[in-house]
Amino acid sequence: MARACELGCACLKRRVGFVTIGQSPRTDVTSDIMGVLGSDIEVVECGALDELTEEQIKSLAPVNEDFFVTRLRNGREVRVSVKKIVTLVQGCVKKIEPLVDIVAIICTGEFPPIESSKPLVKLSTLIESVTRALSVKRLGVIIPDPRQSKMVYEKWKSVAQDVKIASASPYTGSEEELVEAARQMLDRDLIVLDCIGYTTRDKKVVAEVTGKPVLLPRSILALVLRDLDEV
Repeated sequence: MARACELGCACLKRRVGFVTIGQSPRTDVTSDIMGVLGSDIEVVECGALDELTEEQIKSLAPVNEDFFVTRLRNGREVRVSVKKIVTLVQGCVKKIEPLVDIVAIICTGEFPPIESSKPLVKLSTLIESVTRALSVKRLGVIIPDPRQSKMVYEKWKSVAQDVKIASASPYTGSEEELVEAARQMLDRDLIVLDCIGYTTRDKKVVAEVTGKPVLLPRSILALVLRDLDEV
């Protein structure tokens, strides 16, 4: 990432690659992240669904299997099979890694190993590690779709003794739905908004309803990338 320039040397912008499982650009995400990173960082984006037709995107829909929820360029929410999206994500990483200094997969879902010649930030691992470090007993997790509950519970059950899951889509849900999900978390020690789609506004709503600390993945990612940039 960015380094201090020697006297008489011009500083060049450093580049971060963002890989989304949906379509780029993810302006709904980068607007918050760039507010933390500042103007010294340039973002290069690639979406796993960028070059797909409508029919090809439909073919990635889950059929009685685990899935992720993501967003298309036009703002529409779609569900994609975890197994089917992995190869496309790997393709995006390979496409942008020659152009950037570090790559970040901006999805909180768990992936099998992804290869990269550049440092690779897996947001799923990052948010899980931060949560584990806080050593809470009663964890609340808010997710986009209730049908993801079993998959998400398997992900978090080793992090806390007691895991409660509620759902409210960051893409199609109303604030009332988010408030209702938050109300289910009043007995939790910590709440994780387990999707990159949740915004700083969503975090504020959940925190105000519950009075509990709330982890927002995009904020954590931005802080880590900013810290790496201060080398």
